[in-house]
Amino acid sequence: MKKIALYGSTGSIGTQVLNCVRRYPEEYKITSLVAGSNAKLLGEQIREFKPEIASLIDPEKLNEAGKIGDTLLFTGENAAMHALDVDCDLVFVAITGFAGLASVLAALKSGKNVALANKETLVAGGEIVTKLCKEKGLEIIPVDSEHSALWQCLSLDKEKPFERLIITASGGAFRDTPIEKLPFMTAADALKHPNWRMGKKITVDCATMVNKGLEVIEAMWLFDCPLDKIKVVMHPESIVHSMVEFADGAIMAQMGAADMELPISLALSYPERKKGPEKLDIFGKTLHFFEMDKKRYPCFDLVMQSIKQGKNYPCAMSSANEAAVGLFLGGKIGFTEIYDYIAYALEKTEENAVDYLSLVATDKAARQAVYTRFLTKSSR
Repeated sequence: MKKIALYGSTGSIGTQVLNCVRRYPEEYKITSLVAGSNAKLLGEQIREFKPEIASLIDPEKLNEAGKIGDTLLFTGENAAMHALDVDCDLVFVAITGFAGLASVLAALKSGKNVALANKETLVAGGEIVTKLCKEKGLEIIPVDSEHSALWQCLSLDKEKPFERLIITASGGAFRDTPIEKLPFMTAADALKHPNWRMGKKITVDCATMVNKGLEVIEAMWLFDCPLDKIKVVMHPESIVHSMVEFADGAIMAQMGAADMELPISLALSYPERKKGPEKLDIFGKTLHFFEMDKKRYPCFDLVMQSIKQGKNYPCAMSSANEAAVGLFLGGKIGFTEIYDYIAYALEKTEENAVDYLSLVATDKAARQAVYTRFLTKSSR
């Protein structure tokens, strides 16, 4: 029985992880659960899966958890670190944002492989994460549908040689919206993804195409691949999740339903495969592939700019985006203003080292730049 510590258990990915565990109760055991503020759902999960340890980051919501039986429950800012107090075989990190980096580093330092469903970890700290993996002889198992697809095209072997990685993009909620209407799009509009059902932040990132830029950075670290060997193509059907081109010109594509439980299931069962929740009926389907319209998705170029600047700039870009998307979801700024806030934060970023404490400082400074700009504009 594989023992799993799950970070982000109440979020979109976390709840789907638990769906996969439910299908194979004889194969998986949840040893730890970590949640941010959804104490009510965490309490329900504790009563169902009976982990040894649970962690709730927001202590003010503790009363909403209800009875938790014999599970040891920690609360507070550092509560997540206790998830590793009990033995496990796999740490599944599904926390959104920069906060995931600390959990991944802690898991690796404790000698555990990590199933990674958090983009910002490798975007901000790819250098220190991959270095630690090599030192410890550990593995990052990709959970994002695109990176899982690339991994599968490489026969689950990241060391297999290839010529080019081709990452597909659906285009998000506004792929067919006239560009002149984008400034007037609301958060409710942005959350209507045509193909996927995901968390709010990542769904907005799909609409701006920041999400795809983050995936490029992830792929660079996961597959030790230079930027010029990664291509992003638009694919509105979300059937081909990514492709790998080899030296002889052959291209391998991974296809599947637009269902995150498919890559989640593989991450849990690796190196084996288990029966999944949904199968793709390929017959009668039409597939389209075309170039990205950079005028529609200017944020993508900001991500590429941060890659070329290197050092701590991808971290600054990602954290600024996280803060700006939060403002957008809160109805504080317009959709197209997300670009302005990321660009401003990158302009204010000072080059710094990429050790953990320096990245924490970069994260804080980028968020502060976004909030300062917002307050300045609001006071006018």
